[in-house]
Amino acid sequence: MDPPPINDEVHKVLDLIESQGLPYPSGQLLGAFVTEALNPIIAAHYVKSRLQLGQASSLVANWSYIIESITQKGSPPPKPDDATRKDIIKRDGNRCCITGKSGSRCDPLLVEPILPVPDGWLSEKEGGVNDMLGAFFGPPYRDWWLSYAETPEFTSAYANHWLVKRSGAKAFAQGLVKLDRRQPSMIEYKLRHVEIKPDKPIQVDGTFPLLGDHSRNGIETVDPRFIGTHARLAKAIQFLDISKNLAPGNGRPPKSRSGVSCKVLLKPLTALSSLLFSAFLGTWGFVPGRLRFATYGMLHKFGGLWYQQEAATVQRLPFGLYLKNHHDPVDIENEFNALRVVGQNTSIPVPEALDWVSSGKRNHDPYSDEPGAYLLTTRIPGLPLSRCLYVLSDRDCEDIATQLKNYVAQLRDIPNPYGPDNVISNTLGQACRDTRICGARPVGPFPDEASFSQMVRFSDDPARRGHKIVFTHADLNPRNIMVDRVVGSDGSAGWAVTGIIDWESAGQYPEYWEYTKSLFEGFRWPQRYNDMIHNVFGEFGDYAAEVEVERRSWEAGDAV
Repeated sequence: MDPPPINDEVHKVLDLIESQGLPYPSGQLLGAFVTEALNPIIAAHYVKSRLQLGQASSLVANWSYIIESITQKGSPPPKPDDATRKDIIKRDGNRCCITGKSGSRCDPLLVEPILPVPDGWLSEKEGGVNDMLGAFFGPPYRDWWLSYAETPEFTSAYANHWLVKRSGAKAFAQGLVKLDRRQPSMIEYKLRHVEIKPDKPIQVDGTFPLLGDHSRNGIETVDPRFIGTHARLAKAIQFLDISKNLAPGNGRPPKSRSGVSCKVLLKPLTALSSLLFSAFLGTWGFVPGRLRFATYGMLHKFGGLWYQQEAATVQRLPFGLYLKNHHDPVDIENEFNALRVVGQNTSIPVPEALDWVSSGKRNHDPYSDEPGAYLLTTRIPGLPLSRCLYVLSDRDCEDIATQLKNYVAQLRDIPNPYGPDNVISNTLGQACRDTRICGARPVGPFPDEASFSQMVRFSDDPARRGHKIVFTHADLNPRNIMVDRVVGSDGSAGWAVTGIIDWESAGQYPEYWEYTKSLFEGFRWPQRYNDMIHNVFGEFGDYAAEVEVERRSWEAGDAV
């Protein structure tokens, strides 16, 4: 069941939580208490009353205690006997109730409890825990849980056990996935990945688990209250784990392959591989374009099969390579050139542009699925910032913002090699293509900002005038900023930018364009990302008026 929309009253309490200045991610943890409660309005009233009494810290402590008590510190319910275990296996169709997959030697099927029995809920009713349980679950649901915690042996093992793969049970316990019951059914669910931590999604066979009796022998099914409780706690489970990892002295050492020790071990092999690969590319460039295009088409399909990726525009390949396709060859050519220009003029880490090839057709249809060109590049290590925003400490955000300031400054120093008629253009001195302008159709090039501004809404607004024209990525959003875990000079673990990707829209634009485009999809991202972008561009000037006129343009539908 999809969660109900959040009303204004709940939004006001979420804003109140944010205003408390709690250390990250305590605010997000409390926010999950409100938004994931059985009745968010009741939960919001409860939080508001305690915040007004100055109890923000104890409120976070109580909520953390409740989550820990039913996860890490909980105890397993009584184990089912052999006959019951066999019945549960039959009931669940000998497949994982979460993933729908069969077991394997490395990842076997197990009969496991759905949730541990809460520890301490009965003995710690004072200090707001009991009332907080009632505000989150509602009194009837809370009283059922307290009764179960007191006498779990009175509950049938069929009700609180299920058949799951070991990997599925781990992801479920960590709150990475949840099952939402589809009303009014008691046995139909929808599996959802709870995308907070950057863990790779687990593989599933279908997203609609049926937790009924697959044996059709009348075996008792699982109690949906266990599944529902977990679904409401999944976000909070992840935020609590993040808060522990970010606590002073609890930073885990980086596990990334981009660590120093790995680089040292791979240097001789990398140097030899690079030499051989460069020699191959020198020869490969003489192969006719039609043959290279066909070869890349086959490699794209192979990569999709090898890495189990469907219809990807950017396809991973072996040997640290990526292959990108696009319906319009001009965009691919522009990205190829942008990567070369940035690589030659800055220290910004970007993929190395190895080859691009066109089908020979000019296809301007943005909705076409037919590849018009391919771009072959090297891989940038790390993960997109969009997948890591919630696990960053405040210091990590500051460090990343500092790096981005430096990179934007370097971009702005790249000279425009084209004449006075191509002041605003793509990196080839040709027409601009941007999702913000005319549905990404080619426009320009332009001799000045005034002519460029005629292509966007509110063209005569003073905020559309008087800017320097600078080299611009033009799509600097968290999907295109790669980050990875690093070890600082003081030995502490943190995160840093490892590269910037996706340069197909790059070109010469008014200086505010990078900033406003970075905020274009701000509604998709946590506030801390938007704060980071404000921090980055505050170094270059006051663009408040430009942001305001762009916001008016977006609200008027001036976008794709």
